[in-house]
Amino acid sequence: MCESGDTVRYASILFILILFLASARAQELKSASEYSQRAIARFKSNDLDGAIADFTKVIEMNGERLQFCYYFRGLAHYRKGNHDLAIADLTKAIDIKPDPRFFDDRGNLLAQKGELDRALADLNKAIELAPVFAKAFADRGIVRLMRGDDANAEMDFRKSFELDPTLETQFRAAANKIKQRAVSSYGHEKPPDVEIGKFSWSEAPSKVLTHSSPTIAVTTSAVSATGTRVLANPNEKGQPGPPELSDPSGSSAPSAREPSTNTRDVVDYKFNVLIKNTGKKTITAVKWAYFFESKDFSHEPLAYLFVSKTNIAPGKEKTLNDMIAPNTSHGPIKMPHKNNLTLFNERVAILRVDYADGTFWESPAPVVQKPADRSNSSHR
Repeated sequence: MCESGDTVRYASILFILILFLASARAQELKSASEYSQRAIARFKSNDLDGAIADFTKVIEMNGERLQFCYYFRGLAHYRKGNHDLAIADLTKAIDIKPDPRFFDDRGNLLAQKGELDRALADLNKAIELAPVFAKAFADRGIVRLMRGDDANAEMDFRKSFELDPTLETQFRAAANKIKQRAVSSYGHEKPPDVEIGKFSWSEAPSKVLTHSSPTIAVTTSAVSATGTRVLANPNEKGQPGPPELSDPSGSSAPSAREPSTNTRDVVDYKFNVLIKNTGKKTITAVKWAYFFESKDFSHEPLAYLFVSKTNIAPGKEKTLNDMIAPNTSHGPIKMPHKNNLTLFNERVAILRVDYADGTFWESPAPVVQKPADRSNSSHR
């Protein structure tokens, strides 16, 4: 009986082996077209090594539409984290056919490596080849923002979102992140004639209008009560953190200071800092930022940026203050919470000081930060 059981078991194994060999023979590919089809299937299933091997085989066999073989093999290298190999393959694809998508993706990768001039050239070419390519305008806006060309970056964003409104949330968030990092790298040098004293933030009851009212135009973020742009970057969902802005719309925020009979109660957040003028010139304006920085570096540093018009004579001091309403026409803005502030260090930095005689002091420009990948390509 045991012998009979062994026979059945071995027969089953043999049957499985026969099926496997038959399947293997069925998978034997002969033409470049067959390798190309399997390469795409492997790419879609995220079998990146298999896809790279098959695309390479098609290239060796001199198959058809090789530009797409190089393109998709480049994207597979990109997914594996091999940026240089990805850029090399996209370059070969471009050499065969100058497709605007190839230029856009290569420009994106070059920007991630910090090669902004080459990235800008690629994105310019993508737009030249396809003047209604919405994503190329948005990508170029990001690169221009990294180069400090805010005005032209905003023009690119507006054009992109006119062509494809679905891109706005994604790219506004990316732009806010770059601006946030830029602001966060400011403030390690200070003007020689200004001393920073006490600083703090607090909550205060307020009212906002519930119907239309005059607006303050902004570009990429919410505004304070004085119309100053406020920069911040959303933390990942579920992560504790300091002030966040969830409104990347970049259009406008309502003024909450106009009289109206239709109002509702909210909480405003007030920020203040004591500034002492130790120099010999009267200070007329101060650009300052209130920072929340992660103690263990597990969260992105965040900052609120303000510009205060003032008049501080030599030897005098004054408390500068501004506020942010956490509710705008585009939704609520997440603000500080006392229960998680132990995770962060707070500091204030002076970014610019204007004097009555027309001169000014300004903090050195921040180091350009590489952007995170923001491609929305369906192939990635």
